[in-house]
Amino acid sequence: MKSLKQMLRSKRVIVGMTTQHITAPWLVKLWKRSGADFVYLEYEHGFWNEADLAGFVLCCRGEDLPVVSKVPECSRTDVTRLLDCGVTGIQLPWTESREQIDRLVSYVKFPPLGIRAVCPGMGNCDYDVHVNGKEFIEQSNRETVVLAHVETRKGVESIDEILFNPHVDVAFVGIYDLTISYGHPGEFTHPEVEAAIERVMAAARKREKVVGLWRPDYATAKPWIEKGVRFFEAPSEVDLIDAGARRLIADFQSAS
Repeated sequence: MKSLKQMLRSKRVIVGMTTQHITAPWLVKLWKRSGADFVYLEYEHGFWNEADLAGFVLCCRGEDLPVVSKVPECSRTDVTRLLDCGVTGIQLPWTESREQIDRLVSYVKFPPLGIRAVCPGMGNCDYDVHVNGKEFIEQSNRETVVLAHVETRKGVESIDEILFNPHVDVAFVGIYDLTISYGHPGEFTHPEVEAAIERVMAAARKREKVVGLWRPDYATAKPWIEKGVRFFEAPSEVDLIDAGARRLIADFQSAS
């Protein structure tokens, strides 16, 4: 499967399509044909049956699409289940401290780097029950990706400590909640909000980390790409269906 880790090191812009509700195999096919680099699971706010979710992740792997998922709680069990079903990157919502990110890293990595329990022969190795244990552990520790999801004033203020952990790969800014935390709900271009994002970017450059954002389209992403952001989680199937339906109906109504 394509290495998300290598994509992050490539210095190019990386875009993943968001899945919020639908875990059907056909959606994987659509995301693949879109040219997406990875699939992002909105597992903090999404509603899924765990077995269906595991099947969806396996389909993504079969289409050579790495999967990044938010973890609903930073618990060893929640992280382990996502990794064992084949997720490559774990994104921690509401990251505000070094302690939180250290704990997440310990759950994501096998010993000696962490305390992840070994369970090969599942989606994590495409159901190869004869996988070499030593190689599996080494490859997993090498390829799993950790994303610190910073979306509060406290998280921004602690960003240097958060990114000090060498196993954090991406400093992802949750821009909507960030606007709320700074007292400017929905004002994505407010100077105070943009200054907070740039503070995260400065810390990421210092630690040689990738910076990520959610953006609804290329037009709003372009200014941040020019500033150095190159990891993007794009709109979900819900967003795209809504936008397409509204545009279609508006076109018909304009002709009447």
